[in-house]
Amino acid sequence: MSPFFLLLIIRKLYFYFMQKLRSETTDTKNQNQQDNQSTSRTRRAVSIAAVIMMGSVLLSRITGLLREQVLANFGGTSIEMDAYVTAFLIPELLNHFLAGGLLSTTFIPIFQKHIVAGKRNDAWKSFSNLLSIGTALFVVVIPVAMILTPDLLGVMGSGISDPQVLSLTAKMTRIILPAQILFYIGAFFSAVQMAEQKFFLPALAPLFYNIGIIMGGIFLGPHLGVEGFAWGVLIGAFLSNILIQLPGAIRTGMKFSIRFDFHDPDLGIYIRKTIPLVLGIGMAFSNEIFFRFFGSFLPEGATSSVNYALRTMMMVVAVFGQSSGVAFYPFLSRMAAQNQIEKMDQLINSVLTRIASFIIPLSIIMMVLSEQIISILFEYGNFTHESTLKTASVFTVYLTGCFTFSSSMIMTRTFYAMQNTMLPMIISTTISVTSIPLYLVFSRFWGAPGIALASVIAMTIQFLVLYLAWQIKMVKWKNTKRTALIIAKIILISLTGAGVGLLIKNWTNEFFVSGSQLFKNLMISALSAFPSLLIVAIFYELSGVQNIRKTLQIFKRK
Repeated sequence: MSPFFLLLIIRKLYFYFMQKLRSETTDTKNQNQQDNQSTSRTRRAVSIAAVIMMGSVLLSRITGLLREQVLANFGGTSIEMDAYVTAFLIPELLNHFLAGGLLSTTFIPIFQKHIVAGKRNDAWKSFSNLLSIGTALFVVVIPVAMILTPDLLGVMGSGISDPQVLSLTAKMTRIILPAQILFYIGAFFSAVQMAEQKFFLPALAPLFYNIGIIMGGIFLGPHLGVEGFAWGVLIGAFLSNILIQLPGAIRTGMKFSIRFDFHDPDLGIYIRKTIPLVLGIGMAFSNEIFFRFFGSFLPEGATSSVNYALRTMMMVVAVFGQSSGVAFYPFLSRMAAQNQIEKMDQLINSVLTRIASFIIPLSIIMMVLSEQIISILFEYGNFTHESTLKTASVFTVYLTGCFTFSSSMIMTRTFYAMQNTMLPMIISTTISVTSIPLYLVFSRFWGAPGIALASVIAMTIQFLVLYLAWQIKMVKWKNTKRTALIIAKIILISLTGAGVGLLIKNWTNEFFVSGSQLFKNLMISALSAFPSLLIVAIFYELSGVQNIRKTLQIFKRK
């Protein structure tokens, strides 16, 4: 299946998902008419926000795909590309421990508290204070990290310990490190917009970040080699976080002044809420760190093949999990502030089942066609057929965790909306730490696919524990059985559809023994995927999971 056609299908299905979400009403029988109208307005607002985020995520993932294609064409699965992927390790650790990537989670509720109370000046004072103090901290720490870069990278595996590779990795790390201060500032600009329920410009950030990396590779790559992509990261960080977000922040009425008030109560609240997130090691974060670290001990090309597979899988995850999580969070936060726990639970379970109905069949069918998909996307230039086989084996494993990767984003933000950062921190950190032996053993016995398997197992456990913790603590299993039954039906139906797709794939493979490899893969993918999706749709109708007529209507939209 053409990747762009697949993305079109994902887009259409997601719009159907949002249409279904808008049309749903609460199952609570005793709600009065005013509550129903309020719920309807909230869900319409959530839908609009989610559609904006979904559209932006879709565009950013398309540009992300183009970015990975440029990288693959330029470096394939070479040792230089392994060095580029590893160069993000220290910057991501720095960004995490200085809370740059966690800022919106803890700052939005603080900012919204002042806005709701009508104290906008206090909101901007808090904004100025946190931005000033954090920026100063980055200004101090980044030069120290640049000095210590070779020593920090020295603990990596033999693939990075080679003097030439270590030198290249350290050089690119130092180029990427200053981008973290731009991410931090941009996170504040985005947060104040999302707090005001303005999602458009924040949604564009990943798109322009990817464009910056692509520009670096295309224009600087021929002169600087893979180092050109590292400069592209710095360019993309400026475009996405400063050039795009600053005008949006100004339009919200931004008032900034340099402040260093260490006695500000909001600073204390921010630190108390952020420390559990910083000390905690979530699976999404640890996965980025662990695959780079354990991949450095594997043969040449392992780290880059894991990176290509993970980024491709995350295209689907981001469209459903990331966009939904970002869009729903301000609304969940408001429901939590109003103690509307029952409404939160209804919305969460509705979202999980809708995500499952689309992402599970897509991921299972993509598993059947993993080799064809990777070949279509990347097998150009220096990305050889051997690179395709390496990456496809990892991609297949990652696809088994597509749903749990997406759903974990929803469940984590649910607790954050309750301003409960401690419980997710304890759960995610415990699972991340205990997953280290899995990474160690699986990577040793199964190489790059073993890294993916350890990640999927850990993420699945995290989702299940978070979901069960929510049910036990908040609503005591009221909607759990229904959600579990629907997801079980979806899995069985998806396996049936994928089984048919596998038979068709094996049958059609015999008819395309010559000619263009790209044409062959496109035809096999199309001929296998369409009947599989049709069977899934029919069984959805028969089992009551979805209405096939309404599903087909979305493809009539102009």
